[in-house]
Amino acid sequence: MPRLNVGDWVRFYHSGRGRMRKGYIIRIDGNHADIRGLDKRSYLNQRIINLIPCEEEYTLAAILTLINIALDTKDRNWFEKLTSELKRIQEVEG
Repeated sequence: MPRLNVGDWVRFYHSGRGRMRKGYIIRIDGNHADIRGLDKRSYLNQRIINLIPCEEEYTLAAILTLINIALDTKDRNWFEKLTSELKRIQEVEG
């Protein structure tokens, strides 16, 4: 079962429509969660086991800003993670 918290972004299938949805967790109760979708609708009582955590998506500008913050705060682990993501983005964008 994925470890999820309130505020985490997730993808999930809504049974009524059969399409993949994206939203963030607004409440967790045991093995179920309530989700606020990008469409502003609430999806109640979703099984946590069926939720897929969203990968962090950064733009090039956001990565550069976050790298500066990591340097300012001397957070080496975060800096290394961000520079790795920057290299990945640069490879994709050419």
